[in-house]
Amino acid sequence: MKRLVAILGITVAVFGTRALAEQQTPTNAASTAVASNAWTNQLKLKVIKVDSEETSGENGRGTNAVDGNPNTFWHTQWEDANPTHPHEIIIQFNEPATIKGFTYLPRQDDMENGTVKDYEFYVSNDGKDFGEPIKKGAFEPGKQKQTILFESRKCGFIKLRALSEINGEAWTSAAEIGVVQAD
Repeated sequence: MKRLVAILGITVAVFGTRALAEQQTPTNAASTAVASNAWTNQLKLKVIKVDSEETSGENGRGTNAVDGNPNTFWHTQWEDANPTHPHEIIIQFNEPATIKGFTYLPRQDDMENGTVKDYEFYVSNDGKDFGEPIKKGAFEPGKQKQTILFESRKCGFIKLRALSEINGEAWTSAAEIGVVQAD
């Protein structure tokens, strides 16, 4: 028994509480709501706004971009309309945090539709005034998770603005969007 407790303690120390939380299945509405938010260390992320999401042809809801599941993804509308770029997603933290970067994981199925090419990244304290982008760039093609770093900023909200799609189409998608907390 002592050995099991020691192994469990090492597992928590090495992999953090997220690994243990991912093994548990939500059993009620309250835990399901918590499961729809991604954890970055102890920082909880919640989607508060997307300019477009597909809800008819597939489950492309914005909340999929922070649900901790790489097999789900946010996708802009395509069934009944094709809104053009730019597309944006605004994410709130459960508490203000100092971040030094963000991560973008493209959709992980066999499609590329919506994979972001050119982007702008913003931070805000109030979720309304985002000012100028703190980072602009282009993601590398591929399915790998991409980490973009910048000078540390304290904020309570982030906005990823997709300016173009890898194949020149009107869509945007993201399996997961996260942040890199400053040390």
